[in-house]
Amino acid sequence: MPLIVFYEVTSLTRQHDRVIAFDLLRRFFELFGHAGMWAPGLGVIVILLATHMASGEKWSIRWGRVGLMYLEAAGLAAPLLALNWTISLSTAGLVAPPLLDKIALGIGAGIYEELVFRLLLISFVMMIGVDLLRLGRTSVTVAAILLSSAAFAAHHHYPVGTEPFMLLPFVFRTIAGVYLATIFWYRGYGPAAGCHAAYNVALTCLGNVTY
Repeated sequence: MPLIVFYEVTSLTRQHDRVIAFDLLRRFFELFGHAGMWAPGLGVIVILLATHMASGEKWSIRWGRVGLMYLEAAGLAAPLLALNWTISLSTAGLVAPPLLDKIALGIGAGIYEELVFRLLLISFVMMIGVDLLRLGRTSVTVAAILLSSAAFAAHHHYPVGTEPFMLLPFVFRTIAGVYLATIFWYRGYGPAAGCHAAYNVALTCLGNVTY
């Protein structure tokens, strides 16, 4: 909730500078007549509440675990940062927005890209492959992780994203997508989104605007 609120509030001053996955969700809700900048954020909350209801778990909050999850997310971002330093990505020619906007965009990417490409896409592939087609769970899981990772990398480039296609960033983001999908599979949406957001914020603080 703190991350969602922070991104949504700072979006009030960034009408034309948003996370691509956020705009994809907004366009999806517009198909059903639910327009407006708040729809994606509310969509995240509704989806997570519905997922929790379906799980049958208790509604009590263990605040200690919530705090530890923030620390876990920060720790899980370390391998991504190491990968980023290993595979040097050029930021030449990019116009960097103000620091607060960069932090907000990085957090928003963690929230909405993990929702679209991990929670929704992986769940959809598993539903089709395992529940509908009755295929092997292991093979479908591997396929879902690879497909979601490639889609995550591709959406940064034309025609969906704003970057021309370049092989190195695509490969880097695909590898990062596999890592984030693995976190999602074993630890859930929260740690995956938190790891993604922590990685982006760390890059921002280090002066790198490409993530």
